[in-house]
Amino acid sequence: MTDFRLMFDSEYLYSFHLGGREVTVTMSKVEAGELVGEGGRKAKKPLVYFEGKEKPLALNKTNARTIAALYGNDTKGWIGKKIAIYPTTTQMGGKVVDCIRVRPNAPRGRAAPQDLDENRPPPDPERDGR
Repeated sequence: MTDFRLMFDSEYLYSFHLGGREVTVTMSKVEAGELVGEGGRKAKKPLVYFEGKEKPLALNKTNARTIAALYGNDTKGWIGKKIAIYPTTTQMGGKVVDCIRVRPNAPRGRAAPQDLDENRPPPDPERDGR
């Protein structure tokens, strides 16, 4: 079974791209971005790119503060550093929505999570025999 959301063009990394898995990535570039949200409202957000990956993660304030707590406020200091990202949910506008969060500790000495494949479908118990 393929998640229908993977069949649409997406410029940014979303929680469904993680396929239900925590992923360790290395930050390669951070730049200012402007996203257009619901109702055409524009929002400035940092875009974090990862080594070997196409899609950037648009940071919300929670994730930006988490990375800053790990590596400092100067985004130049984030380049080459690893973070662990994982899919979860949060409250937004009175609804529960999917999101990506950054672990508050630097990935070290842990078993390596699966690599991020932006086009891989999420696990399917029927297909994968689980």
